[in-house]
Amino acid sequence: MKSNNFFIGSIVSLVFGTLIYVLFRTSSLKIFSWSNSLGINLLGLNVRKLTMLTSSKLPQWLLFSFPDSLWVFSYVCLMLGIWKGVISPFNLFWVGIIPFIAVCSELGQFIGFIQGTFDLLDIVFYIIGTILPLLLFKQSITYNLKFLQNEKKH
Repeated sequence: MKSNNFFIGSIVSLVFGTLIYVLFRTSSLKIFSWSNSLGINLLGLNVRKLTMLTSSKLPQWLLFSFPDSLWVFSYVCLMLGIWKGVISPFNLFWVGIIPFIAVCSELGQFIGFIQGTFDLLDIVFYIIGTILPLLLFKQSITYNLKFLQNEKKH
């Protein structure tokens, strides 16, 4: 049952992050060309025409940083669901790889190695998106980090 909560958290956060992009962001984003390739015209949605009128009134962090945080949250929940809520030395890499890549890509933008605009707030939101599932589902998570216990004995 606890795995279902992780999967539900993953799906809900993924949907909300995507909805922010579809409803409030510019039509030049890749999601619109990808959906057109699949025969789905997201730009023609009547609700998008209404929401675009209000997008300039929304806080910048909600439009630009929050969706990424939701996607990191979604990924962490998905990994926790796949691993049935157990964090161990064997799956710690998989649980943390996307949050790590997200933070590194932002740092890469800072030094000019990756194209884009560095935003410290993005890093903050990536970290929040990583930690929040661990806090929200803490009753369902088991930490089996025996490698740390073995190190203390030596």
